[in-house]
Amino acid sequence: MPSGPDAALEAAKVLNRSGTVVFRTETVYGLGALPDDENAVKRLYDTKKRSPDKPLQILVKNREQVELLTSEISKTADQLMEKFWPGPLTLVFKKAKSVPDIVSANGPTVGLRMPDDPFLLVLIGLVGPIASTSANLSGQPDPKTADEIKIEADLLIDGGPAGTGRPSTVIDVSSDVPKILRQGDISPF
Repeated sequence: MPSGPDAALEAAKVLNRSGTVVFRTETVYGLGALPDDENAVKRLYDTKKRSPDKPLQILVKNREQVELLTSEISKTADQLMEKFWPGPLTLVFKKAKSVPDIVSANGPTVGLRMPDDPFLLVLIGLVGPIASTSANLSGQPDPKTADEIKIEADLLIDGGPAGTGRPSTVIDVSSDVPKILRQGDISPF
């Protein structure tokens, strides 16, 4: 299905019925489910053949959603959000009790990202935060177009080519000293 207002409404219906959806982001194509729907998140892990000890990121639309999913937002995290969000930066925070353990792989932190994609921001506005990972089998190249998707989902939204084809940069801001966990689309230089 091509992206657009009707696609966002259809994707919201699928997610609210414990479904999984593939969508374009500004980096690569992603696979998503509602984070508080344990069965849908399990399907996401199974579909991707992702190890359950690897956490998922959660896509958010605004600061209020960040505050609901974290237990602490440092000054450094504030500065990074201000400069790079929306965009290809995932920040790892100490998680709030509201974050399901299955999403965080039973860990104390959660990765959050505000995508710079109008369709995704509309979808998140309709359903709330979305647990997400790249829409590929674990260990395989990240898909940059809908034609490259090799996994099953309840709905695939074809938004055209993904932006850069590189994953988001991941920075851990859960301690006093931020740490780059993955080099991605945003360079530290």
